[in-house]
Amino acid sequence: MYLQLVSGIKDRTIQEILQTLDKVVIDPGALAHWTLLIETTAKSMSDDKSDNIRFEYYSHEKIMKFFLKDAQSRDNLVRSIQIHLPLILESVQGFFSVFKYNLKNVKFDT
Repeated sequence: MYLQLVSGIKDRTIQEILQTLDKVVIDPGALAHWTLLIETTAKSMSDDKSDNIRFEYYSHEKIMKFFLKDAQSRDNLVRSIQIHLPLILESVQGFFSVFKYNLKNVKFDT
């Protein structure tokens, strides 16, 4: 798995969580769909037109990438995951739940 973060965020736990994704993904196309929906919702929360939030899963490469500019972007992504969590396939709900929990605790260097 590949993790892309804004410089200033260094969270080993998030990287370890992303590495478990290969073990739980049954349908990579569905995961790509859910990450797109989560990203779109998070961006709409702050009317993000400047790419402050990116959250993508590349199914052919089995790579998840995300970029957050600041704490507000992080909070919007966390809220978006929470909104979509009950609708996500059960096989990856646990992943998103743990990812969301740890994402909440990511600190940004100022």
